[in-house]
Amino acid sequence: MTTPDSPQQDGASSGTPSDNATATESPAAERLKAIAQCDRTREEYATFRPAGFYPVRHVLVQNPEDPRPGTLGRMVSGRKHRALLLYLLLLWSWRWLKDSREPLASDVWLRALTAEDVTGSLTWSQSALSRAWRDLEHFGLIEDRVRDGRLLKVVPRREDSLAAYRAPAGERDRHNKYFTLPNTFWIDKYFAKLKLPGLAMLLIIAKETSGGPERPIPFNRVAEWYGISSRTAQNGVAELEALGLVHKRYEVKDAPLSKTGSTTWIHYSLTGPFSYEARMLAQQAAQIARTKNSNPVPNPPPASSANTPAVDAKPAVAG
Repeated sequence: MTTPDSPQQDGASSGTPSDNATATESPAAERLKAIAQCDRTREEYATFRPAGFYPVRHVLVQNPEDPRPGTLGRMVSGRKHRALLLYLLLLWSWRWLKDSREPLASDVWLRALTAEDVTGSLTWSQSALSRAWRDLEHFGLIEDRVRDGRLLKVVPRREDSLAAYRAPAGERDRHNKYFTLPNTFWIDKYFAKLKLPGLAMLLIIAKETSGGPERPIPFNRVAEWYGISSRTAQNGVAELEALGLVHKRYEVKDAPLSKTGSTTWIHYSLTGPFSYEARMLAQQAAQIARTKNSNPVPNPPPASSANTPAVDAKPAVAG
């Protein structure tokens, strides 16, 4: 092996082939490599959510009692887009991260949150990530961070910040009701395609349609119900429409005391993998899989050699 002080043989190149390849890569090639690394990071996260979705409690969006606006409204009012995304990513990863022997490095979080190929997406840096963690501490959405060697251990709190976090487990009280977000939110980069108003309305409509396919959401009540302005709601719905993620159904109803004698209700429903139907099917499939895993089919007892035919030993197939 050649040492730094040893003369190189004639015709030998300096450095390893990989070093030379890196040195000659164009900026465009390096950018594509970085994008691919970010994609692979999110794909690895998704392998720990084989059901294809994860739960988010309703209380992130709306409290079950007054005041109704949940944590989401405060984050939108404070323009804490990065903190909201980071919290959603933390919930997506917590199923496996809680049992990990060591915390994730900040570079892993940054790769999972970065989508350079999406025009207008948020840019992330070490300082931006640190600010987002501090914001989550301020909102009470994570426990105080603890240093584990050179890394920081991060533990989520419940979506309303009022209790330690544990995944919803079928409780029926109103503080534990939840909706689901599909993995495609991260894999297909909707997290990067949506600005803060669009993300807020995606979460609001997902919450409101966790029990049925559509729901009217009057813009003149969103400040009271969710803590966001009507303009934010309008802009958010426009973003969802541009991405084909929302459907609107208009219904004219009698309103005898109004000027025109009628009023128009707009019912909102999410589409594709975010739709009520798709989310319910994914949950049903996950429940079936859990049932099979908890009640495995027992293996048949070994056949006695004395009673086993020498030929045609395959079991008969019904029908």
